[in-house]
Amino acid sequence: MRLSEKLTKYFTIIVFFSMTFGFIIFFFAIERATTQSAIGKLENLNKVVENKLRTQSIEQIQNVHPHVKIQILSVAENNLIDEVIREGNYEWNDMLQTMVNHVSVTTYPFVGKTHYAIQSQISLTIIDDEFFVGIIMVVAWIFVFVIITIIFFGELITRKLYTPFYHLLDEMKRFDVRENHELKLVQTNIKELNNLNELFVKTSSQSVQHYEALKEFTQNLSHELQTPIANIKGKIELMLNSELTEEQMFSLSKMYDELNKVSAINRSLVLLMSLDHHEITDEKINLSELIKEIVSEQEDMIVMNSVSITFDIQANVFIKLNPLLAQIAFSNLISNANRHNIPSGEISIVLNQSGFKITNTGSEQEFTNETIFQRFKKGKYNSESIGIGLALVKKILTLYNFDIIYDFEGNTHSFSIKF
Repeated sequence: MRLSEKLTKYFTIIVFFSMTFGFIIFFFAIERATTQSAIGKLENLNKVVENKLRTQSIEQIQNVHPHVKIQILSVAENNLIDEVIREGNYEWNDMLQTMVNHVSVTTYPFVGKTHYAIQSQISLTIIDDEFFVGIIMVVAWIFVFVIITIIFFGELITRKLYTPFYHLLDEMKRFDVRENHELKLVQTNIKELNNLNELFVKTSSQSVQHYEALKEFTQNLSHELQTPIANIKGKIELMLNSELTEEQMFSLSKMYDELNKVSAINRSLVLLMSLDHHEITDEKINLSELIKEIVSEQEDMIVMNSVSITFDIQANVFIKLNPLLAQIAFSNLISNANRHNIPSGEISIVLNQSGFKITNTGSEQEFTNETIFQRFKKGKYNSESIGIGLALVKKILTLYNFDIIYDFEGNTHSFSIKF
């Protein structure tokens, strides 16, 4: 739901409840206003009767005002004060043929030296069903008119107000640090939207700068580290070909192996960093042929570890994946199954249109599905691993929206990828 529609919805709900409570207040206000008006008229009538008592007798006045009761009070009743009586219970009135509520006002004026009690009374009819339904219909039509007005004009106004905001969202969707295109934002007189525009321009500019810096750092790192590593490896190779003691040969061999490991770590880290800004293409590869090729390349290493391999590979399974990245990901998975296996162990590979699964026998479970793909996670049974291979696999597959799941059951480790 769009923001403008949500605002209109909430505003409509607020108006609905406001008008509902307003109608209830209006209904009771009518009743109160009617009663107060009647009391005011009765008080005025009592005042008129009081003035007439100065010139007319009680009988003459009651002939004109039959609903007014006039009584002469004794001296003992001089302390009485005016009172208003509202009868809370409605009763049936035969003459009016409806339910009525009686309201009376009694005043105690002195006319000359005589103390009078003047009581006037009126019967108020209740709001009947027809009148009540009529009020509801009027309020309902007003409500419908207000809602239609809110929906129509509210949508027009919010769309106009949020045009710069929606334009900013479109620019944010199109923004790519690799393209560094010029941002075209709509200026507005709304302070918050201008602040949002400025913030986006600032953060996008910083993102481009950071991307360029990371790109340059990655290139420099790859070049600057590989050159001295290659030089050191070359010198060690020369020394290995010279006359050395057995202890010296062993030490140089260990140094050579460690340099190979450093070189592999460097290449893997550079690749991991570059994957964050890798451009995804629609290129498809024949994964069936690639898996067969990788198995053929690693077959000698698998045989050397006394591991047997079985595979069920369906022909012509195509997936959208960069060929080089696919080679890296699936080579890592297969070599990982061989490296972390046990003597006389087994590897099983299954590939079809629904997914890829590789299982291998191995030692006890050391990691969970959440931790096994973290960088530099190495098992205690294979200290030679650099701990980046599976992190690289996860990164590549996630980049192309593939999900890889690790599972351990019995003494078998498995990795599954759904296509």
